[in-house]
Amino acid sequence: MSLLSHDSFWNAIISLPTTKKMLQLSLKKCGACNRTILEAALDDYVGKKAAKCKCNGLYSRIIRFWIEFLRRSLNIKREKVEKLLADPYARRAIINLVKSFIHYGIRKPLSIYAPFLVVWDFTHKCNLNCKHCYSNSGAAVQPELTTQEALTIVDQLADAGVTALAFSGGEPLSRKDFFEVASYAAKRGLYVSVATNGTLLTKENVEKLKQAKINYVEVSIDGATAETHDSFRGAPGAFSRAIEGLKNCVEAGLCACIATTATKSNIAEMPAILDLAEKIGVARFTYFNFIPTGRGKKHYNEDLAPEEREKLMLYLLDKMSKGFKVTILTTAPQLARVALQCQGNGKELAMSMAHMQTVKVSKKAVPLADFIGGCGAGRLYCSISPQGDVHPCVFLPIHVGNLKKENFSDVWLNSKLFNALRERTNLKGACSKCRYKYICGGCRARASAYHNGDFLAADPGCILSKEAESP
Repeated sequence: MSLLSHDSFWNAIISLPTTKKMLQLSLKKCGACNRTILEAALDDYVGKKAAKCKCNGLYSRIIRFWIEFLRRSLNIKREKVEKLLADPYARRAIINLVKSFIHYGIRKPLSIYAPFLVVWDFTHKCNLNCKHCYSNSGAAVQPELTTQEALTIVDQLADAGVTALAFSGGEPLSRKDFFEVASYAAKRGLYVSVATNGTLLTKENVEKLKQAKINYVEVSIDGATAETHDSFRGAPGAFSRAIEGLKNCVEAGLCACIATTATKSNIAEMPAILDLAEKIGVARFTYFNFIPTGRGKKHYNEDLAPEEREKLMLYLLDKMSKGFKVTILTTAPQLARVALQCQGNGKELAMSMAHMQTVKVSKKAVPLADFIGGCGAGRLYCSISPQGDVHPCVFLPIHVGNLKKENFSDVWLNSKLFNALRERTNLKGACSKCRYKYICGGCRARASAYHNGDFLAADPGCILSKEAESP
């Protein structure tokens, strides 16, 4: 297993002319069956029946050998790997990884050819007035992208190789062309999700989401009671409408998620919120860090102390270890570090692998967290504003390009700011010296919010950062 964690060894292998040629050939389409060698190898591995073709030859067998090598090294059951490799969105991500190895080699952490996730703040319009809103949404005060401009951006993202596109806002459902643009994104092969306040998730709109092939619906719930939630959302009745919207999604068979921003005002209700998620029958729960940006700048006092955040992460890990039915995700990069520190004698542990995704993995896979764990801003993920501006993160709205004037791939690959975020050696303060800087690296948006825009500074919300700065 130690071999898998040696980036210098794998870079030496990938740098070989023969290896690079093989990787490049694996992405070329076969004139006979219109599949790439990589697709043919994956089809064969998962047992998909296809006509015999010359593309399913030596290179295909080599690819299948390496898949099996990794599977055995990580001690993953074959049926799990087959299910993953049969998924079209997983295949899109794999193709992206191959392009990444060709372009960057293997870095620690990984730099990828196109982001796995782009969050698009589709509009500033919103029917609520949330006190912690990162985009300060309400009325659309600036001209926003036209429908045609939005469709062109979808083409740019799809052509770049982006895996997933999440529509956010503002309230994305308040824009009249949302369903048209979202449906087009799904047709272009993107995994499409929507983050909403839930108040517009009527049965009619939920049916439209299904028709548009939306894969996933995330609803913000910031309290287990109407009193707590509505005080956050700035509108009476928001809680009951959001809960009704979630129930409509679950009833319609959509993959639904409750997303909660943890603050001093609602942390005591976190167990009740999780109970609510299980009761409603949602598939996922996402814990968001409070980040004082947008309207949140007026509410620094709502941020958790490092000790409170640590306690919350331990609680969530405990829920996961005890078989909680709802999948738990988080934007807190420290979760992987906490999981490592409290791992027991079992064969598995919970890890935050890549941006937000939290999974149970074999302990043999832990060294891989150095490559794919931690904050993904500008490295695995980025965001787009309603005007087409590209930012490293919705919570870190630093302009790096505009898609009405520039091509997305050019911005992603060449932005100096993005390239700075991709190198953990650029970190400052406690994060730069931390032994967990590769699996975590701290939240760059929180660093910026607390250090006058210095996104490479230490994340003050981590208990290790606090300890390092203590006299």
